[in-house]
Amino acid sequence: MKQWTVWAAIGLAGAVQADDAAVRAAVHALVQGANIESVRPSSMRNVSEVVVNGEILYVADDGSHVLQGRLYDAKRRSDLTSSTENALRREVLAKVGDERRIRFAAADEKHRITVFTDVDCGYCRKLHQQMSQINAAGITVDYLMFPRAGQPSASFDKAAFVWCAVDRQDALTASMLKGELAVDQRKTCTHPVAETMKLGQRLAKLGTPTIIASDGAVLGGYLEPAQLAQRLASVPEAATRP
Repeated sequence: MKQWTVWAAIGLAGAVQADDAAVRAAVHALVQGANIESVRPSSMRNVSEVVVNGEILYVADDGSHVLQGRLYDAKRRSDLTSSTENALRREVLAKVGDERRIRFAAADEKHRITVFTDVDCGYCRKLHQQMSQINAAGITVDYLMFPRAGQPSASFDKAAFVWCAVDRQDALTASMLKGELAVDQRKTCTHPVAETMKLGQRLAKLGTPTIIASDGAVLGGYLEPAQLAQRLASVPEAATRP
């Protein structure tokens, strides 16, 4: 979603009943083809939190003003927008079944992460080369294929060949190390690469790799195994799965 200039400040005085139709009309007036996923009260009086095309907007309950930005709880010094974003990512990823993931499991799993990856991405390759260290730290990696070049492209085809291989783990490792599979290993099949690519376009804002913790928080792009373990140490214990 493109960044917009804030059109006006949102007034906070006097509680009013949210006008759902007015809130939606305000969003549609600003965002052509907006897909409004949800409208709910925000933590700020007289302001609704609206999820539009996977992004968060704050709209005056009478539809008079729209704000794109971060909302903070001043007393707790917490980023309320981030909390909503994490919840949205976690909800989306929870719907992605194992049949669309390529998993490198830790023997003694303490954390599980989702990584949007591209076999033609240098930092994706660097991360994958450290998989044994990552797994040894108790971190299971669930890969979702995200060929950044889109479809059609050589990167998309490579991702599809990996998915259609008899052993996807070995095929992904071979592709990461060599850049692509040997000709005799390039098989075709029905695959979910187009679907996971769409997910990446929504969730992988940093490009590839994008690492998402089980609580929905984006940890960043490439991280050294020790950095990754350190970042995951702060993930709430209740969030044990994506």
